[in-house]
Amino acid sequence: MFCELMNLPQPSTRFAPYNKRLLNAVKLVSEETMQKAAQEAIRKNGNNKNIAVAVDGTWQKRGYSSLNGVVIVSSVETRKVMMWKFYLSTVCAVIKVLIKKDCKHNFEGSSGSMEVEGA
Repeated sequence: MFCELMNLPQPSTRFAPYNKRLLNAVKLVSEETMQKAAQEAIRKNGNNKNIAVAVDGTWQKRGYSSLNGVVIVSSVETRKVMMWKFYLSTVCAVIKVLIKKDCKHNFEGSSGSMEVEGA
């Protein structure tokens, strides 16, 4: 999609299977790591699931006009990331119109409310 939007040639398809494997491996490792971080924070809190966390969000571009963002939840005690969520907003509508490809958006609203939604 990026190449089409930027009027660039398509990348070689011979790397696609490797990219998919790499993506699956990264997803698996990140999910396992975040689960372990959450379990560690709970253990350090005397097996009490009511733990202190810090929630922070960032956007693709500065200000409150960005359409994409990420929200990260980390333990105050261990300083490890326990959860993250990437938000795609109305940019998907633009992708659908410009290059006729489907895009799954998971957030509707202003970029300022993305962080609140994530928390």
